[in-house]
Amino acid sequence: MPSPAVTLPGACGAPGLLALVTGASAGDVRLGGLTFRRPSSRPHEPHGPQGPRQPHESQGAYGAAEPADAAERTDNSDRLLDRYVLSFAPAVAERVRDDVAALPPGVVLVTGTDPGGLALPHDAITVNPDDDLPALPEDDGPRHIRVLVDLSDPALTAPGWSPQAERLLRLHERMFLVVRHYAARCESLLVTLVGGITDTGVALPFTGLFTGFVKSLALELPAVPIVATLHTETDAASALDAGAAELANRRLLPVVAHVGGRRLTLRALAEPARPTEPPVARESLVVAAGGARGIGAALLTALAERYGPRIVVLGSTRLDVYDPELLDIDPDQAAATRPAYIKGLITGPGRIAVAEANAAFDRLQEARTVRRTLRELERHCGAGRVAYLHCDLRDREAVGRATDAIAAEHGRIDLLVNVAGTNRASAVGTKSRTDFLAVRDLKLRTYLNLKSALAGAPPRRWCNFGSFVGFTGQHGETDYGSANDFLNSSSAWAAARGETEFTIGWTLWRDIGLGATPIMKVFLAKAGQFTATPTEEGVAHFLAELGHPAPPAMTVLFGEKERAAITAAVPEYLDWCAHPPQFLDKVVRGPGELTASRTFDLDRDGYLRMHVVNGYPTLPGTFVPELAAEAAKALVPHRLPVVFEDVQLESFLRVYRNGRPQTKKIHAQLVSENAEESVVQVRILGDVHGPGGRILAKDRLHFSATVRMRDGYRTAPSWQAWDETGATPVADPYHAPASAALLTEVFVSTDGTRLHPRGRRARLALDAEGVRRWFPDLLVPSVLLDGLARVAVLDLVDGRWTPVAIPRSIRRIEVFGPDNDAALLGRPVELYSVPEHLDLEDAAADNLCVAVAANGDVLLEIEGTTGQVLGYVDQETGAFLCRDEFARRQR
Repeated sequence: MPSPAVTLPGACGAPGLLALVTGASAGDVRLGGLTFRRPSSRPHEPHGPQGPRQPHESQGAYGAAEPADAAERTDNSDRLLDRYVLSFAPAVAERVRDDVAALPPGVVLVTGTDPGGLALPHDAITVNPDDDLPALPEDDGPRHIRVLVDLSDPALTAPGWSPQAERLLRLHERMFLVVRHYAARCESLLVTLVGGITDTGVALPFTGLFTGFVKSLALELPAVPIVATLHTETDAASALDAGAAELANRRLLPVVAHVGGRRLTLRALAEPARPTEPPVARESLVVAAGGARGIGAALLTALAERYGPRIVVLGSTRLDVYDPELLDIDPDQAAATRPAYIKGLITGPGRIAVAEANAAFDRLQEARTVRRTLRELERHCGAGRVAYLHCDLRDREAVGRATDAIAAEHGRIDLLVNVAGTNRASAVGTKSRTDFLAVRDLKLRTYLNLKSALAGAPPRRWCNFGSFVGFTGQHGETDYGSANDFLNSSSAWAAARGETEFTIGWTLWRDIGLGATPIMKVFLAKAGQFTATPTEEGVAHFLAELGHPAPPAMTVLFGEKERAAITAAVPEYLDWCAHPPQFLDKVVRGPGELTASRTFDLDRDGYLRMHVVNGYPTLPGTFVPELAAEAAKALVPHRLPVVFEDVQLESFLRVYRNGRPQTKKIHAQLVSENAEESVVQVRILGDVHGPGGRILAKDRLHFSATVRMRDGYRTAPSWQAWDETGATPVADPYHAPASAALLTEVFVSTDGTRLHPRGRRARLALDAEGVRRWFPDLLVPSVLLDGLARVAVLDLVDGRWTPVAIPRSIRRIEVFGPDNDAALLGRPVELYSVPEHLDLEDAAADNLCVAVAANGDVLLEIEGTTGQVLGYVDQETGAFLCRDEFARRQR
């Protein structure tokens, strides 16, 4: 039977939240139409590649600690929820299960495209959005489901109404119906969206409908390989093949994007909001689509109380149906009043049914609540500055009339708050079509109707109320997940086009909406997996997001309890979010070892053009610790890469030109492990190719290093700053246009380079834009390492010539904290090198380079660097002489 509706105007949280992410259950609890899993009384057990896995027993900070009760922490100085910004980031491909064919026997293909070019098996069933759903066999055994969505049509590249969009919604509905039919015997599900993401990594708006569905379904069917894949390419067969390969890979979230040779998935990066301006002004026009009740009312009231703007609320509640005796009834009296009111209706002259009488009372209560909200808003904003327009937000024409009226009366909208939403949670196998469409369409059609109506005069700022469910999915929420992830992808698309649009993913609220009911409060307290947002904290998050000068398109709010649930399900996810690997593409594991591959090319790795040696784009040798750190971290995820020893730089890693990518192997082997550390040996290898691609030499060694992985960093030593007496400015020879090793843009990372009686020194001067673009997530501050190593080369020969050298080996590097280049942006850092006289080509050289923070703490140090001199740059003219020519001139 269909579940009764739970309509939550503005209650965009997650009823049940991550209860099902952790897998085990001991029976269900039903509250109204919602199904919740009881927490298991037994420990979590491994579920294999598809389900939760146990954290490493030495996991430490990566494990889940029991958080304090939400009710005990409500002040804004100690908030329960953290803000996470969502975006796509590189993710490693690791095969963990058997391959599944793209179109295997027994496949059901749901698609709006002509399948004629696909190699369908003879027993395939094809479902399209233009015909009635075919009769699906009941007892023909398990089925593989494939959903092929073509988003390359220009009409689908932006959120808006079109015949193509209507057809896409029918396709989405067909997907639900097919999945519902085969839920109990589905063997695999692949949703492939061709043309679903741009070459800059921005997903198209309608992708969220399908990715949100898949996230929730993957939680409901944890033993079934399920994934949604987004592709820049539009060839259906190739995209299906690439998508099918993902069914065999380990996943962080069941959504993977393939963009220009990169494999991406959704990342949540903790980033506090930094408001710099008032959210609205006194004369601003705020329009709320929904929001007269629930959390929307609380947040609008906060805006009104603090800033007093003009406010217009669009809502579905009719205010002309009321009973004067109930208008101002105290909320505590409502329950006692309901029986008497209903009795009067069912026994009076009309003698209506009990259900109808209950509904009539609910409508009166809703109208009373809306009127109270409007009076409160007007009390703060002033008489005549608050309006309410009755409007069915799912009706395109009604929304158009309402927005036209607003424009005529008030002018352009400064802030649109899109609040509307409803929830009817139930497992996909029992969810009715009516419920699925009702939940999906309230958010979806409201958004598209508003987009259409306001296309000529878009709001200056547009805020959608989304849900945590749009980020992770949730059991029973294939419809709600679809709608909320659609808001995410639509906001990301709008933001990429320069519009100020963003979606906030809320969790449950403690004092308002579903989470505030007595039964739900008891359930949440026992479950221990949900952070219930205090009203004052929710208000603070809302105002902070509105006050952000450029809010990120997709944010989600969650706390310790959600982090614990995520970690229990996917132990590596949150750690990956902090540092997604940049130099690992694919990983194959063996006992105590792994081999990763990484393809370098000049489109993906454009920074190589900024580091040119002898005319060729070349990976800096100081990036070897990063490659080694990422491989060692993948092998020993519960520890930190702290020390790098015996770094050997045997041969250049070059990319010679566009269209000639270089694929390298990164091999990591655990050589020893004890309670203090794990020691990993890493080698970077590559084949040497001749004309026509013929392999001349296999697995040539480029670099090697030993990585010491530990549970924490050593206490940083202190460094005494030098005075400037006797310092001599020297230009960095690596920036001279004629230099054999030419560094530009992001690798121009120092200034104030100078010689000193005690050695050499400079200041760190990172290119913020370049670091954020190319190296935002490294484990090791590699651009800093590059600049620090160059300080060691500073010298004057014959009073005017400065050597240009390349590193050949480094005896030891140690880092004393987690800060990478991005974390050091804007921070004063001094760079030092000793001793005063240094022969880089002396294998026994004892030299030291240190990067020092403003408080004197050493951030990292390099010991025992050797190199090879390529030539010399004239400090006066910038001319370059190779070492042989320079030597001839010296004779």
